[in-house]
Amino acid sequence: MEKKKIEKVENIDLLLKSTWLSVSKMYSDLAHDHDATAVQALTLLKIDPKEGTRSTNLGPKMAIEPTSLTRIIKLLEDNGYIYKEKTTSDKREVIIKLTDKGLNSRNLSKEVVVNFNKTVVDSISQEKMDVFKEVMSEIMKIANNLNNKK
Repeated sequence: MEKKKIEKVENIDLLLKSTWLSVSKMYSDLAHDHDATAVQALTLLKIDPKEGTRSTNLGPKMAIEPTSLTRIIKLLEDNGYIYKEKTTSDKREVIIKLTDKGLNSRNLSKEVVVNFNKTVVDSISQEKMDVFKEVMSEIMKIANNLNNKK
C-alpha cells in the first residue's frame, strides 16, 4: 500500500516574522550608527514636525504600550530631541514637539525609510507589489477575524 505524501505547508507566520526581523535589524543597525535606536527613530517620525503631537495620540500611532512610550519620551527629552508643551485648553494634556536636533534626526530617519521603500519599489515589479499588498491585506483580515473570534 502506498502512503500518501503530505505536502509541507510553509509557515506564513515564520515568513512574516523573519522578514520583519530582517527589516527591523536593518533599521536598528542604521540607527545604532547614529547613537540611537529604531524605536527612537520611529517615535520621531510619528511626531508632527510643525505642530507637534499630543502625547495621548503617540502611543496608538506606534502601537506600543504607554509604559514603554513613557520611557522612550523621557529618553528623547533627556537627550534633547524633544520637549513637552502643555496645551492652552487643558493643562493636563501635553504636546510633544521636536527640537532642532530632533527635527534633524527625524529628517534623517525619514530619508532612511524613503530610501528603503524606493529600493524595494525599484527592485520589485509593480505587478508583484500589487499582489504583495493584496496578500498582506488578506493575511491581516484573516488574523483580525481570528482574533475577534476569541
